[in-house]
Amino acid sequence: MSLLDAYKKATTNWNAKEDKVNQSQVIPTGTYEVMLGKVDHPVYKSGWDCLRFDMQVIVGKYASRHEQIRVSLATKTTKGNAVPEFVVSRNIRTIAKIGEMVGLEMKPDYFPDNETDAYEKLVTAFKPYEGKTLQMIITETPNKKDPDNPYRNYDFSESRINVEEPKPTENGETDTTIEDGDLPF
Repeated sequence: MSLLDAYKKATTNWNAKEDKVNQSQVIPTGTYEVMLGKVDHPVYKSGWDCLRFDMQVIVGKYASRHEQIRVSLATKTTKGNAVPEFVVSRNIRTIAKIGEMVGLEMKPDYFPDNETDAYEKLVTAFKPYEGKTLQMIITETPNKKDPDNPYRNYDFSESRINVEEPKPTENGETDTTIEDGDLPF
């Protein structure tokens, strides 16, 4: 990244007169139009792995900011204890909801017993849907163990951005010209 690119990124949606230098890049709670970016399967140094969804805000004050949503399909903790069923269910529903909102039909085949295989199948299944839009709703709930870091909760719905199919011109061809004003960002 060039210094000019870094400058543009650092000052986008930032007001030098009013905002703090150490302003958080965390997207506040609320409802946002987002684009599903890269879906991948990272494995961290700790050995923990997950399905990671990159959501980029595409409209409004926080346009261009990213939210990384990490969803684990682990059914056992690192100590070998069972992960509570409601946690596993919520994580599967999160994946299914994102899939539904971008047009991916969930299939039982995406959830084999091997967690790593499931991540890899889901990454492959979501690949054609990267770039699709949806709404992301962020809420927070208190974290009793660490009150300064509340839990972030996500829900999703269909995008409010209307994407119209191109209409045929008089000669029967399709006009695919896109004007700057038609772009959501």
